Amino acid sequence: MSRFARATAVAVTALAVGLASPGAAVADELTDLLEGVWSSTYTADRFVVSVWDGQTSVSKAFVEHADGVEMVRVDSSWTLIGGGRAMAIDETPAGIVFRSESVPIQSSRYTVEETDAARHMGRDCTLMSVLEGDVLRATFLVDGYTGAPLIVETYLPDGSMFRRVSLQNFKPYRTYDAPSTDPGSYEVLVPVRDDRLPGSVAGYDLVDTFEAPGQGIQGFYRDGLFSFSLFVLPHGTQVTGMDSASAYSVGDDVYEVAPTAHDVRIHWTASGGEMVLVGDLPPDHADEVLAELPQPYGRGFFERLWHRLFG
Repeated sequence: MSRFARATAVAVTALAVGLASPGAAVADELTDLLEGVWSSTYTADRFVVSVWDGQTSVSKAFVEHADGVEMVRVDSSWTLIGGGRAMAIDETPAGIVFRSESVPIQSSRYTVEETDAARHMGRDCTLMSVLEGDVLRATFLVDGYTGAPLIVETYLPDGSMFRRVSLQNFKPYRTYDAPSTDPGSYEVLVPVRDDRLPGSVAGYDLVDTFEAPGQGIQGFYRDGLFSFSLFVLPHGTQVTGMDSASAYSVGDDVYEVAPTAHDVRIHWTASGGEMVLVGDLPPDHADEVLAELPQPYGRGFFERLWHRLFG
């Protein structure tokens, strides 16, 4: 396995997962919408603004998207994402390749409402709303010609914005030739069977399971709109990407959380090992997921144990 793949395994895996195609899912409105977005062709600057527990994160990247594959440039660094892989493009390309056996996910959790036609950047668009029950969870402003997501906003149950992704300097075509993906070294992740992960968590279904470093395990979960990877690693495993982490409380439990513009990384130590959740799910969903997973050691754990034993 390459140095690049090992050093950033959690972060790169999460990136690939977050942009994974819906696949050959049972036809429904949300699947149709996301498949159209994923297959669209465009070149643009992509701005992402996310708010997590009062902390705002912003990112900008140049993106070329075509046929379910993206080339992403941040500063002078390029990454190729899609087709089951995430690869750094430099003199010695390296990254991660997924051999996926993902099962179809029918997004019965959400419904899509098509609203009035709109104009944006001088282009004909369609504004579509995604509801979770009666709660507005997301809006998609979709380019009428390419199907590209010009603006995507996701919301918290109180109506406040969780994340806004917008495309600027938009061009409805490619500007670069597709790079070769044959050279370079890869970590190949092959689905495995493992009973350490639940089949579903708080409305998210387990669709793939992979080996992780140190005989750990990684599960990839989706609910049709959002997704996350859950890593269960041996006790004492050093978790990268948490340098800027802060404390995050869910009930009596406290976690390490490092939010970015694109995803959130949550780390805690439980009886099963080091647990790491990396995904694009909003805070209210994350709280529900954490509540159904092994809980962290610490004050909350011992308080629950004391009350269970002595009332």
